[in-house]
Amino acid sequence: MMTLNILKNLRKNLPWKEFIGTMENQDFQVSHSLTTIDKSLLSSGRIMLVGNLISSGPVRDPSLLSLQAYVIFRPINEDQLRKIIIHSQEYKIPVTFASGKTGLSGGFANFGVLVDLENMHANSEPIILNVSQNRVYAEQSTLVSDLIKIVHFHTKGEKIFPVQPASALKLPVRVGGLIASNASGITSGKLGPTNDWIINLRIMLPNGKTIEIDRNNSLYNKIVGGNGFYGVVLSANFKLYEPEVNLERAILFGEDLPSAFNGLQKVLDTKIFPLVSEFVTSPIKLPGEFGNLSPQENKSEKLNISWAVLLKGKNEIVSKFIRIMIQECGCYWLNLNEQEYQRYMQERSSFAILVQTSEDDTNHIAFPGFEDILSHPKYLPNIIDTINAIFTKNGFHKVIFGYGHINFRKGKGLLLHMRLPVPIEYFYREHSEKLIYVCETVYEVILTLKSQFQIQYKAEHSSGPFDIWLDANFRNILEKDISTGVAFYNPHLMIYNQLKKEIDPKSSKDIEKELFVSSMISYLC
Repeated sequence: MMTLNILKNLRKNLPWKEFIGTMENQDFQVSHSLTTIDKSLLSSGRIMLVGNLISSGPVRDPSLLSLQAYVIFRPINEDQLRKIIIHSQEYKIPVTFASGKTGLSGGFANFGVLVDLENMHANSEPIILNVSQNRVYAEQSTLVSDLIKIVHFHTKGEKIFPVQPASALKLPVRVGGLIASNASGITSGKLGPTNDWIINLRIMLPNGKTIEIDRNNSLYNKIVGGNGFYGVVLSANFKLYEPEVNLERAILFGEDLPSAFNGLQKVLDTKIFPLVSEFVTSPIKLPGEFGNLSPQENKSEKLNISWAVLLKGKNEIVSKFIRIMIQECGCYWLNLNEQEYQRYMQERSSFAILVQTSEDDTNHIAFPGFEDILSHPKYLPNIIDTINAIFTKNGFHKVIFGYGHINFRKGKGLLLHMRLPVPIEYFYREHSEKLIYVCETVYEVILTLKSQFQIQYKAEHSSGPFDIWLDANFRNILEKDISTGVAFYNPHLMIYNQLKKEIDPKSSKDIEKELFVSSMISYLC
């Protein structure tokens, strides 16, 4: 593996003196430390934090694929954002945009200019609810958790915001990131992804122009799920969903995992779509409250509960779901009240940061390199065994815990989240050479899932740089769009292209693998 100095060289070769001078002329002020500036200036949006690796470090997401930005902006209005965009494009400096910083793919990682949009507002009212028209307006910086609560409160539960990522209950998921990743969530089985609920969007293009688009615009699919490569989401109007009244809540659980997957396959084949249908599994013992489940008729009975399903929906839908599961796998089930349901759902949301290789394991980090496994349930036991075989072959532990969405995006399959357990010490500077095993394992899993099971990487979460690393057609399109000013100058593409120049194809047995691994390593080291 080649020594990676490319980030340093790419950063050094950018025209920083000219760019920073231009931004100073645009009323931005250079700061090399946030601790020495006046607080009123800090809140003005005019600070340009330059070359401060300490302060740029906290601007990360849970992907662990972080690059240290050389310049960070935190604009508070569209005029400031427009100047940043126009001049970064003028000087061909890569620019990315951070929203809630909850992504799992390193989408905003950048060695160039990073724009943190957390404090930017376009309207005096960040949320405007219009119940009579069945819609809600939200700015990009709006917390999705606030949107969910406000819609529910002001409509007395008669309407809901239809996109509810489980992580939004625990993490600062924001509307801009929701759209840029075309996120789904706990209601995705019945209601689908963000894309299905957008009425229109207001965006800022790479030339600084602000336009409004809907799904009939050719740019729409490059913005929704587009990682912020083609434009910045400023605000959006969403349709609301009117759920059925008197919803039933239930939890199903059992000891035999293969039969549970067979039952879920029958549920999928029968096209049963509750409003919420979530799944957790662990052959040792389910963690937390799930691990204490027991049948209503014999609460003292000790069971090795290996799976549980959390349901919410119309009575007849939930009852049909339960009936099929009992027929297929002889499981147990309990009715839940709203308080009990919310307690389990809160715990389910916390599983996004859990990795379990043994019952008391605390020594591993869950590395999200390929984490979204979208498959028909009946194939999942074989898929899990295949992944764990790759893990153990490459020196890692098996994963014994997974969670996911049933009937993902209106019946596409079960979306299982399963992450590589990486020993914490691999991320210590003195052991960083071990990260190559992480990258090689992620690559092998991605290719194996595709070749053996026709599973595409990143089925739910933003693909970030993975499309650039793995899809030659996407790279070519993005490169063309950058050259014509349709897309922003992109740090991931610049890194990949520079690596491609420096790696000799004749010296590599698998050039595509080496490019993928080298790219990922450059983000981790």
